[in-house]
Amino acid sequence: MLDQRRAKDEGFITLKEAAKIANYSPDYVGQLIRAGKIRGEQVYSQTAWVTTEDELQAYMQNKSRTVEAEVVPMERFQTLQQLSSYALYTIIALCAVALLFLQYVLYVSIDAGMHKAYLENAEETELVTLTQT
Repeated sequence: MLDQRRAKDEGFITLKEAAKIANYSPDYVGQLIRAGKIRGEQVYSQTAWVTTEDELQAYMQNKSRTVEAEVVPMERFQTLQQLSSYALYTIIALCAVALLFLQYVLYVSIDAGMHKAYLENAEETELVTLTQT
């Protein structure tokens, strides 16, 4: 996947620019790329396509040609994206478990403190009752 600056530096042109050169619509140029007639790459998080003027000229000279698509890098990117989303879900789940554990510890410590205060209060009440009688 390319970013916009790297695509311009490597000589890629947008579908709109390619359409003006070839006198096609941008959608048709994109369709040619997806059909394997013209080499192209995706930019902007896999939403837009770019190609080169040389590829466009080669297609216009030989419209029956096909090019080999470079599918492997995109598959690797998708696999990496899936792994990163799994890792993110795992981190979220671990955070939820940690928060539940901390909540449990807080409630136990509050309960222990209340129980201790109750016992101290009960002992004081018992001593006061015994001394008054």
